[in-house]
Amino acid sequence: MLWLETDNRIGMPAVGSLVIEDTSDNLSIFIDGGPVNFLGVNGSQIRFDFDWSDLPDLVHLSVMEGTLKDDVIEGIATENGENRGAWRATRIVNTETTNMLSAPVDFTGIWSRPSILSKHGYDLTEVGETSNNTYDPAIDDPILRCVSDGLIRMSHGPFSIEVVKGQGRLIVLHEDLHEVRRIYLDGRDFPEEIDDANLAMGYSIGHWEGSTLVVESRGLKRTVWDAGGMPISSGARVTERWYLDSTGQLHVEFSLYDPVNYHRPAEMHTLRQKQPDDAEIMEYSCDPHAFYRSLQLEGRLEEYWGRSINRR
Repeated sequence: MLWLETDNRIGMPAVGSLVIEDTSDNLSIFIDGGPVNFLGVNGSQIRFDFDWSDLPDLVHLSVMEGTLKDDVIEGIATENGENRGAWRATRIVNTETTNMLSAPVDFTGIWSRPSILSKHGYDLTEVGETSNNTYDPAIDDPILRCVSDGLIRMSHGPFSIEVVKGQGRLIVLHEDLHEVRRIYLDGRDFPEEIDDANLAMGYSIGHWEGSTLVVESRGLKRTVWDAGGMPISSGARVTERWYLDSTGQLHVEFSLYDPVNYHRPAEMHTLRQKQPDDAEIMEYSCDPHAFYRSLQLEGRLEEYWGRSINRR
């Protein structure tokens, strides 16, 4: 397992996961659980591409060239032949944390909008491909009609969060649509029939493994990964690992387990900065009138009513 750290100068986020697998006749490369094209290896040098989206949801394709030395790959990312900055990947060893004594840390406060590695395409099943191909972001995107876009997308959108400590729980207040999420830490189990709950943020239960908060969420509603699509089924489950690094930055690693739509878990790693104590969550305003009015003017309103099967 390799973790990819990109240079913010190229407009890409800070942290992600890079997995290189040796197959029978070639190398297979995955970034955050999504496949990328292996372009070649020459001794200690490797070359592959990387499809990613920025905050305005524009899709980029970068060619990553790097050299392996002392368990670190360092290189340059280029797009259309233009140098877009440096990148590196460092090999890490997975450590067992399940038996570590609980050592909670303080996540309370306001955390800035995340820096992320936003992989564009993932390893979809045939069902996932069909669902994604029928998705039209101009008419099916839930945020256009001011409907919650769910746990995954809200966690990597351009908005801050506030974490508040409650009795036996953490409460996460999202600037985005003023969504509220509760992470229960009181040892409870999931309610019966939770997979049918159809909750935007799911039902979340957490526990401490050392100073890392591990959270599992079930009962998610059917939705999409981002504005461009990538389906999430109602039976999906999300695991998160929350921790602070030595500089006090908040890392949250997400893994989406959705075998209906994905051959392997889709991943995301967000990085947030703590804001000053006097910071406040900004007011959020959303009016769906413009969306419905534009559909009416374009003559697509009847099409919208007929697409309820695609609606998240």
